[in-house]
Amino acid sequence: MARILVIDDNSDIHLILDEVLTEDGHTVDCADDGKLGLALAEKHRYDLIITDIIMPNMDGIEVITEIKKRSPEVQIIAMTGGSKKLDKNLITCIANAMNVQKVIGKPLDLDEMLATVHALLAP
Repeated sequence: MARILVIDDNSDIHLILDEVLTEDGHTVDCADDGKLGLALAEKHRYDLIITDIIMPNMDGIEVITEIKKRSPEVQIIAMTGGSKKLDKNLITCIANAMNVQKVIGKPLDLDEMLATVHALLAP
């Protein structure tokens, strides 16, 4: 199946997505911030990257920008629950403008996530 990178500062998201995607037959790597995620993306070739937008150190917008520069063919799913300073709809619009394949809101709907993963990885 596919090699997937999950980037999110919430360890619960890592655990859930790692378990669900591994059970679905994928190889999953997890990073708890954007800097670590980019380091992993430099070392490995990923078929799909799932990244949170709001994270400390390096946010998802920066991550998406760098990944698109380095590997424009990589499929990206952006996740957001909004923040105290930024509205969820605004963040979603920004992510969509960056040509990510899908923006999924938090709290996560695992059925939606799996359906999106399957659709993006379909031959």
